[in-house]
Amino acid sequence: MNNDFAKEKMSEDVFLRVENVTVGYRGLPILPAISFALRSKQVTSIVGHNGSGKSTLLKTLLGLTPILSGKIEFAPGSHIGYVPQREAMDPIYPVTVLELVKTGRFGIRGLGRALNSTDIHKVESAMQSTRVELLAKRLFRTLSGGEQQRVLLARALCTEPNLLILDEPTASMDEKGARETMDMTLDLARRQGAAILMVNHFIDLVAQVSDQVILLDRDHQIAKVGSPTELLAGRGGLSV
Repeated sequence: MNNDFAKEKMSEDVFLRVENVTVGYRGLPILPAISFALRSKQVTSIVGHNGSGKSTLLKTLLGLTPILSGKIEFAPGSHIGYVPQREAMDPIYPVTVLELVKTGRFGIRGLGRALNSTDIHKVESAMQSTRVELLAKRLFRTLSGGEQQRVLLARALCTEPNLLILDEPTASMDEKGARETMDMTLDLARRQGAAILMVNHFIDLVAQVSDQVILLDRDHQIAKVGSPTELLAGRGGLSV
């Protein structure tokens, strides 16, 4: 990691800076301190075995878990679009695709307030971009895994984020489906100028699409940041 990182000023294309941050629970760190920045139109991927600390780092960046030390700095006006794992969605709740995508705009407008014409336009545009407009009246729980992923992406994109965070966007997909999903996601996010942060187990795919990789290994106390060439050489395969 560049030793001058701490001296680097927040530039126009940097939406998030993480400086010497340690993450953990109940005051106990689980990984060494880590520093990195998320920049416009760049893809940063978090990789590591199950239990390596990926979810803890993600929750800390989202403000769901407090940092133990260090500094997390968002650029003024930064707005996060979050795409959770599909498994995190309650399969029993009978919500339609349109209703679910609209919840993204309610996060901006505020609960209890009606969506205006601008909100509706953003919702419709996001659904068209992710090719789910014909699924509007379908129940989310009845969709295929790939369709559900596109719906969750539409919900995030309709908020016009400049920082898009994706938690296992290709989970339970085959390699072809993962590739198609990532191509669409990256194209749409980059058109909006967003910085992209994702957790992904498809190492070959991560190596192809990422500008920056965060490699975590709780067991061996590793928290490295670098290029795919530096950190993924020799790992190959579809999972870490």
